[in-house]
Amino acid sequence: MKKRLLGIALSCVAGTALAAEYDDRWMLSPSLIFTATDSAKNLESNFGLGLGLGKFINDKWSIDFEFDTGSFDADNTTGSVSQTGYGLMARYHFNEGSSLRPFIGAGAGVLEHDGSGASRAIDSSDLMVNLGAGIRKKVTDRVGFMTEVKYRLDTADYTNTQSSYDDFLFSMGLNVALGESSKVAPAAGIVEPAPQLDSDGDGVSDQTDRCPNTPAGMAVDMYGCHDGDADNDGVKDSMDKCPNTRAGAVVDADGCEVQVVIELQGVYFDTDKATLKPESIAILDAAVATMGEHGSIVVEVAGHTDSTASEAYNQKLSERRAKVVYNYLVDKGVSADRMTWRGYGENSPIATNDTAEGRAKNRRTELVIQD
Repeated sequence: MKKRLLGIALSCVAGTALAAEYDDRWMLSPSLIFTATDSAKNLESNFGLGLGLGKFINDKWSIDFEFDTGSFDADNTTGSVSQTGYGLMARYHFNEGSSLRPFIGAGAGVLEHDGSGASRAIDSSDLMVNLGAGIRKKVTDRVGFMTEVKYRLDTADYTNTQSSYDDFLFSMGLNVALGESSKVAPAAGIVEPAPQLDSDGDGVSDQTDRCPNTPAGMAVDMYGCHDGDADNDGVKDSMDKCPNTRAGAVVDADGCEVQVVIELQGVYFDTDKATLKPESIAILDAAVATMGEHGSIVVEVAGHTDSTASEAYNQKLSERRAKVVYNYLVDKGVSADRMTWRGYGENSPIATNDTAEGRAKNRRTELVIQD
């Protein structure tokens, strides 16, 4: 019986598992132990203390050198016996990677006896074999709890009637890791951002640069544009989509040049004539006032016709009509240096020539602002 149990213990100690990540620090394990002694010993059960020192040798197996001691009074007589155990215990753990790990274990060692029992004095060192099962609970990186039920085969001869005894030990204790953890989680890798191109070297990447050709050394805003108005068109460079607009040009909200046409509505001509109707005078006088209010603008007087006659005839007719309006404006005080005139014939209609109403609209004169 003793040889068979000892063989089981040694085979468990020799068993191994595949290596993996585990905490390999040494652990100190103090515990409180209640020992239920074999009734054949004639000793009362009692509490004792235990202490272990061990470590995990891989992710599943741990080895502990253990010491435990207790004192037990003899039944129905005076006297007591102290038992002190020294042994090696191997434990196999389940639930790899969990903080709560059940285990089974086996081990062997020496159990010393000292005192007097119910029948005689005893002072001996004898072989013991332990089989156990329990649970570890990791609480922090350093501290955990452990509880275990252990069967102990004691080969001492207490009563001269049998060669071994069966004790049961119930323990609760701590596992305290010694030293800093050797399994420090690696720091998250720093991902370097991809380099951003900055073709004009203004400190703003091409991906967000609204002004990709900024001159070297010029201070720029967050969009890579000089916070000014380089072409003096009234639109900041940071918003200007046409940064090189010619001086004095009329631009839209994006800073791009647009052609401004002032149609002289009400200035009409009869078919095949270049004479102003009386009702046109008020409209032209209003245009004179506008030119006076905006003394810097330069305009082109553009004449247009319908398509009633031939294209060549209409071209000449439109020129005569433009010249008539031009002369009227000059006569009313608008400087000739601020105006040019040109005829476009029938080539720029704004309405259909298939109706009388449409042809009347096409016989028109416009002021096209140049700058």
